[in-house]
Amino acid sequence: MPTTLPPLHSHLVLRDAESRTWRSRVEAIDPTTLTVARPFDLPIEGGPASGTALELLWTSDGGAYSVAVQLVDTVRDGLVALWVVEPMGETTRAQRRAHFRLMLDGEVAVAPAERPASEVVAAHLVDVSEAALRFRVTPAEAEAFRDWTPVVTVFEIRQDRFEFEGRVLRSWPSSRANGDDACDVVVVLDLSESQARDLRRALMAEQVQQRRLSRA
Repeated sequence: MPTTLPPLHSHLVLRDAESRTWRSRVEAIDPTTLTVARPFDLPIEGGPASGTALELLWTSDGGAYSVAVQLVDTVRDGLVALWVVEPMGETTRAQRRAHFRLMLDGEVAVAPAERPASEVVAAHLVDVSEAALRFRVTPAEAEAFRDWTPVVTVFEIRQDRFEFEGRVLRSWPSSRANGDDACDVVVVLDLSESQARDLRRALMAEQVQQRRLSRA
């Protein structure tokens, strides 16, 4: 087996050849296999069959890791369904600059960190990753968000609420769907490892839901 494996009971993501992703958790580590929980967000009916090649992804010790695995068996432990997977290669560590980013259509409250709370701007949230987010405001509102301005951001992804600090990286002229002038602003987020992990899980769950809705 690869020398680097996800810790016992850690959360992880499984991805198939069609780039579908599912959340899971490590339940047991054996000499040649890993046992993981049947993905929490996978419908009862359907799912990959035994022999399917998958990619297992997780974060640990400040790094992002992945390893190719094969689904070899599906078992039950009482009411809990489990998958047994066998690593098929060496574990690789991703570059920290490679972050999962998701296009969104929502709202974000943004305020310069050194300004009164009354100066909060209700902006349009465009996309988010664990490293940065992009929002859209009017050209007049963008004056408060010059490069390297420290800011506080508050937004939601479904039922999950996030409040993060960061700094403006850059901005550029853009436009809204109706043609009105606007300005896009990118904020580099200052996240702890646990904050980045929570945000990543929410983004992956939202991506899965978006794909389900697109197939409906």
